[in-house]
Amino acid sequence: MKEEDYQRFKATFESAHDRQKATPLAGLLTSGPDYSRIRECLNQWDTCRQRDEALIGRVRQWLRDEVDAETIENRKQIPPAYLQGLRTLGCLSARIPKSYGGLGLGQCAYSRLLETIASRSEVLALVVSVQQLGVAQGLLSEKKLHPDSIEGEKLRRKYLHRLAETDIGAFCLTTPETGSDPSRLQTVARSSSDGSYFELSGSWDRGGKLYTTLGTVADVFMMLAVVVFPGEEISTLKPRWRITAFLVERDTPGIEIRPLAFCGWHGLPNAAIRLDKVRVSASQQVGEIGEGLKISFMNLGSGRINISAISLGMLKQLTHTARWWGVRRVQGGKPVGEHSLNTEQLVDMHCRTYAAESFLRFVSGCSDRGDTDIRLEAAMLKLFCSHSLMKVADETLQLRGGRGYETHASQASRGETAVPIERLFRSARMLKIGEGGSNILRLYLMRCLLDSSLRDLTLLSQHRTASVLFRLGLQYGRWYFLPSPGCSLSLPASLKTHMSFIHRGKQRLFRLLMNRMMAETLRYCFLRIGNRLTGKPGQLPTPTQSLEQRQLLIGDCAEIALLLSAMAITCIRAADSDKKAEIELASEFCVRAEIEVAHLVRKIRQRGIAREKQIDSLGSKIMNGHYADILEGDTLPWDLPEEKV
Repeated sequence: MKEEDYQRFKATFESAHDRQKATPLAGLLTSGPDYSRIRECLNQWDTCRQRDEALIGRVRQWLRDEVDAETIENRKQIPPAYLQGLRTLGCLSARIPKSYGGLGLGQCAYSRLLETIASRSEVLALVVSVQQLGVAQGLLSEKKLHPDSIEGEKLRRKYLHRLAETDIGAFCLTTPETGSDPSRLQTVARSSSDGSYFELSGSWDRGGKLYTTLGTVADVFMMLAVVVFPGEEISTLKPRWRITAFLVERDTPGIEIRPLAFCGWHGLPNAAIRLDKVRVSASQQVGEIGEGLKISFMNLGSGRINISAISLGMLKQLTHTARWWGVRRVQGGKPVGEHSLNTEQLVDMHCRTYAAESFLRFVSGCSDRGDTDIRLEAAMLKLFCSHSLMKVADETLQLRGGRGYETHASQASRGETAVPIERLFRSARMLKIGEGGSNILRLYLMRCLLDSSLRDLTLLSQHRTASVLFRLGLQYGRWYFLPSPGCSLSLPASLKTHMSFIHRGKQRLFRLLMNRMMAETLRYCFLRIGNRLTGKPGQLPTPTQSLEQRQLLIGDCAEIALLLSAMAITCIRAADSDKKAEIELASEFCVRAEIEVAHLVRKIRQRGIAREKQIDSLGSKIMNGHYADILEGDTLPWDLPEEKV
């Protein structure tokens, strides 16, 4: 990414996000996790569990009696009876407040609901999730921004009641030219001369909406577009300042919907949408002009929790199947689960699943408490759960052998006990992409954890006064050299050892990052002095910019931070349980996480700036076709457009 493109992307991100507030994990690198608040959030899950048990029980019974996930898979569509069943049970209005006709569930109950549905059908679970996140959550987010808005309340009264009773909603942000970088959005909302309406336009290859989940069945869309006033052209604007949300009815003239298909998630309604001068009344605008991304990003935390709950439902189904097959299948005179390599896989699967459930309980509890900014924790949760799911799906398929790769229908045709592992494997892969790709989330969570340090680093590069150096020296010197307080909670002896590792690990990670930050600052100062002495013009990238773009370093540090956080949450959950089995699972997960952390620390220390530059150089050569004649010879390549570097 070019420097100017990176700065545009960063500016878009920062303009749509407020600063990360203090959360249980925000101080991971400095003062340490807030263990007491972690325990309180975990307890929130237990507090809510009994209250919504009746609803979960009804949904479970309906899924068992009425829903066959393979019917959705084979027909590549959801039977209307399934959607009606979700509507009747209240699943499609579960998070809509009671004042607007919904059930008003909290996040803990909603996470359990999604987990339960996903254990039967991941497609139906995602439908339930997107129904809440699309139009409904967007309207509720606007209420947080403008609680006294009369126009906003009119829209909520109109559309939330419809969503609770009859309608399906879909959210439309992604376009062919945008993915993780919404600042490139080219959907145009051209204002009329009197400001009474807008005309939305976007073609299949530029500005049209892409990957709109529920797009083929939605009754109303929340569309994000760049507002262009009379006499202006979008090419002359900075789109991020004009991206605005609009509610658009499905039957509005000018909308053309095209269904999409994927390697997995067969039957999930997903669409590309072309917009040909779609006229939308100004009264259908949600929030102020330019607030579209803020409204969108306010939903990300909830969406990531939902994806994680769906992942957990699939994880539990996979671990159940792996355990069953490990006992049932006999090879070499004993069950396959007793062969050491397979035993290793089974242990890893179950420990990861326990850790993923612990993480979900914690973040869902944080959300329900209402006093916590969950963006950081939700990003960590989604990253951990989606990666755990993909690993467990791969290992379960491997354990099942040919039957794991064989379809459910093929197994059933031979009279086998059919288990759809290959379907779950294909579905699992998408969850590393949706609601924030894994690489973007790594960079995001480190941005949150390093926010104050990066601001101080910018200050240090701009002001060379002794007072600034002295203040920052005292602040970081305390964290760098002196041990911060460890965990004061009462824990079993086996878990105390792991909590001590967490404490040492976070200090080691902080020191690694501080060393890199100071090195970038010194390098910047020497280069600036050199430029002044030699009279060279040009602006140098600041230490903050240089550090942020060292993505290999940041990515590995994010993995360490994620593992340390998961260890802490899992240990605290197990410590509060009266079951020895939970302590055993938590302890084993921590042993494995510690090995991963040690490996990552070694990798960071061995890969300095020179090694990163070497990798960048090889990557540039690859993209320019430097090795194509060696590696692509004797192939019949697909007819692809010319590469652009």
